Amino acid sequence: MPGATGRRLEADSPALRPDALAEDSARPEPPRTNLPVAGLREALARLRGAHSVRELLELGPAELCTHCGFSRAALSRVEGSKLVIENVHVAGPPDVAAEFLEVARLSPPRLDHLLLETEMIRRGCALLVTDAANDPRTYKPLVEPSRTTSYVAAPIMPSGRVIGFLHADHYVTGRPVDTVDRDIIAAFADAFGIAAERAALTERMNFQLRFVETQMRSASQVFRDTAEGGIDLTPLAEGAAALPPLPPAGITLPRESRVDGLLTRREAEVLALMAEGSTNLAIAERLVISEGTVKSHVKSILRKLRAANRAEAVSRYMKLQAG
Repeated sequence: MPGATGRRLEADSPALRPDALAEDSARPEPPRTNLPVAGLREALARLRGAHSVRELLELGPAELCTHCGFSRAALSRVEGSKLVIENVHVAGPPDVAAEFLEVARLSPPRLDHLLLETEMIRRGCALLVTDAANDPRTYKPLVEPSRTTSYVAAPIMPSGRVIGFLHADHYVTGRPVDTVDRDIIAAFADAFGIAAERAALTERMNFQLRFVETQMRSASQVFRDTAEGGIDLTPLAEGAAALPPLPPAGITLPRESRVDGLLTRREAEVLALMAEGSTNLAIAERLVISEGTVKSHVKSILRKLRAANRAEAVSRYMKLQAG
């Protein structure tokens, strides 16, 4: 990952001040010069302990307020050309945060060329806004109802691509934000992006693991059923090794099917699902019966079709269907 913190702090460069980032030079330097390292370290440790993206979305704004000195923070994600506000935390009555979140979701900002957030995407740096009400690049439908006078914001960009933003101010105390606040949110956004990327990858790997485990259990059931069925010297029908799949909709058989004369309706449903490759457990769940009942139906099907195993029963089923 690039040195995002260093990149975001390039807003201090004199070359940037005359145009896009003039707000940083519009007021004298504040007396604070050092980051609150202890609080920032505690907040970042909490981010690393999150186990899911959803947990991070809840945790981010709260940690900015609890350990980084802000009294209001918002987290948004980029969705196409819009900013979708995901969570807001206010160090005060919870209804204040809820009201702001409702307003934000009713009127999401669009990332056009006039918006400060678009500038952050282009430059990849945090910004300090000293006069939110009069700056032409702020989003007035949110600035006005939020009654913010100054704020800081930073892009979340774990792999060089902006996926969201963090915004924060001192809404409760009324203190103007300063360059230290900007540096805090820049460092926090860097760590948040790394934590979000790790949480997303972990969730995807766990999903794939569960999928593979399910497939392995299904394959194991097929092998076990085949082994329990035993073998004989009856050759498989031609093409039985590569059976075509049944239409997804059909766990019941056509009325004119020749199988109807051999099997009960329930046995026909079980056989159709066997042909789809379903295990006994999957058939039981699909038909809302016990796995033991499925096994009994399978044995009856094998006997009626004079098949030695499931594969042979499916092969004969396909021939009867075709006939």
